[in-house]
Amino acid sequence: MPADTAPDTRPPLGAATRRALTACHVVLSVVWLAYMAFVLTLCIWVLASPEPGTADAAWAVAGMFNGLGTGAISFAVLGTGVVLAASGGLLRQWWTAAKLAAALAVVAGGLAVLRPSLTALAAGAGTGADQAALTAGTALGTVALGFAVAVSYLRPWGRIGRMRAERPVADGRIQVRVRRVVPVAAKVHALELVGLKGRLLPPFEPGAHLEVELPSGTVRHYSLCSYAGDRLLYRIAVLREDAGRGGSREAHRLREGDLVRISPPRNQFPLGLHSGYLFIAGGIGITPIMPMILQVERAGMPWRLVYTGRDRSTMAFADQLATTWPGNVVLYPTAKYGRPDYVAELAGLPAATGLYACGPVPLMDALADTVRRVAPQLELHTEKFAAPAGPAPFPLFAKRSGVEVTVGPDRTALAALVGAGVEVPSSCENGVCGTCRLRVVEGRPDHPGRVPGALAPDGAALFYPCVGRAKGRLVVDA
Repeated sequence: MPADTAPDTRPPLGAATRRALTACHVVLSVVWLAYMAFVLTLCIWVLASPEPGTADAAWAVAGMFNGLGTGAISFAVLGTGVVLAASGGLLRQWWTAAKLAAALAVVAGGLAVLRPSLTALAAGAGTGADQAALTAGTALGTVALGFAVAVSYLRPWGRIGRMRAERPVADGRIQVRVRRVVPVAAKVHALELVGLKGRLLPPFEPGAHLEVELPSGTVRHYSLCSYAGDRLLYRIAVLREDAGRGGSREAHRLREGDLVRISPPRNQFPLGLHSGYLFIAGGIGITPIMPMILQVERAGMPWRLVYTGRDRSTMAFADQLATTWPGNVVLYPTAKYGRPDYVAELAGLPAATGLYACGPVPLMDALADTVRRVAPQLELHTEKFAAPAGPAPFPLFAKRSGVEVTVGPDRTALAALVGAGVEVPSSCENGVCGTCRLRVVEGRPDHPGRVPGALAPDGAALFYPCVGRAKGRLVVDA
């Protein structure tokens, strides 16, 4: 992951708020359905009973419950349902529309027919027509609410309209629109990208990144920061690097409505299944970690995040993280608290714990060393900002081109090959995308830290010339 990334991944409602609202919606829905079924039972009792005083007693009981504000429950159910559907992106689902339509029909029928009939019957002024209307109305209302409950549980239908997935153009990239630009930390902008005409975007898994082709043609790589189950929106974030190559500065000039092209997501930092998780992020390394947090939180798995940065104002989404999951998130602004005690964090963790970390190279290297010393039972999964080249020169031979170069300490193997006329495609130049990787014919590549996909499917070694070195002569297929 390049140092141009970070995310706004907090759900529209906090997890605790959403759980509380869902509980209220479910309880109130059950009460509403039970009340309708109760009134229907009274209606049937009146029809079936030969006792002359049965009707008066039944309507008195029904009127008492009606006066307790049971009618307000229907509006509360409807309101909480709309809020939950809107915050969860469910308003354009057929099953949601059907459920809301059923609830609205019951509310409308209650206001127009059921409430006036019940009020008249409870006051002793009702007629046979009022009794018939109440009986038929409560029967239909009970069926409609039962239907809404079943639809909520089964979710039998998909999206409204034919939502087609966005299709890549000839070069594999997709055109998307910037829906919103939000400053989320010092020098960090979150960009929300959506498909044209509301089309679905390609699916992705937590840890994935994509290429963004900016209006100038510059291509940069950014981790996806949004919830992986949402195909209507991608969220990335860009840290402005004033001393960088200019891509982040151009991205910061993007505004709502601008069009950019992106590649389909690729994932070289996948999230595995574990009994629990410890996430470690350094600075902008929070980026690929956020979708992982959202996924394990949604799955109900235990997790903890240790997040470090220079100071809190530069730590993207620190406040949202700490507010949404205060019991899971530990923030370490190093200017105030110093660096975390990783020995204490790692010691005693069960071997089944998933350890996922992303951050600058020194932090990741130090963490790897701590894992080796303190918690060798853990498997560390990392992604780094960039991998610096080692200082020792080495000879590199491109076998197909017949060109041999010496890669000096101040030059990458990619630059040496391209400078000698060897055609090597490249993109991120950070050891992330894999565009430039070459098969190794002879020799042993030395990648600084873990590089994803360092072996071909047949087991042959791969060389990333943008970041890789070698301690001896290396022959590659180029």
